[in-house]
Amino acid sequence: MSSALTNLLQSLRIVPLGHGKASSQVVVVPSKKERPKMEDLPEITLEEVAQHDSFDDCWVVIYDRVYDVTHFLRDHPGGDDVIMDHAGRDATIAFHGTGHSGDAVELMKDFLIGQLPTKQHIFRTGKNKVLSLGIPE
Repeated sequence: MSSALTNLLQSLRIVPLGHGKASSQVVVVPSKKERPKMEDLPEITLEEVAQHDSFDDCWVVIYDRVYDVTHFLRDHPGGDDVIMDHAGRDATIAFHGTGHSGDAVELMKDFLIGQLPTKQHIFRTGKNKVLSLGIPE
């Protein structure tokens, strides 16, 4: 996809899934005012997340939810390399271990694009109370 078209889609908050990959799906990234309800989030598998592991296309999983952080990389206060260490993978332990603020947790909602299928959940299983303590909603 040409960069001009990609820029237009991104400005409209429509981002092609798998940009640069063999994917024809498109997801609409909601603005703060039109965030989807948690139960309405699309399921995205770990295998699909793993395909988004570059500076141009970076997804991470935090607490069983999938975030497209591509456009946040350069703005991340800890540097883009911290996120890139976990690009295309689960970053929950790294995220939790650094003690992010309430503002950071709130900002995450802007990048939320989906959730893992229930069978791939680690933190939101409802069975393990220790792992589910302190999970941001």
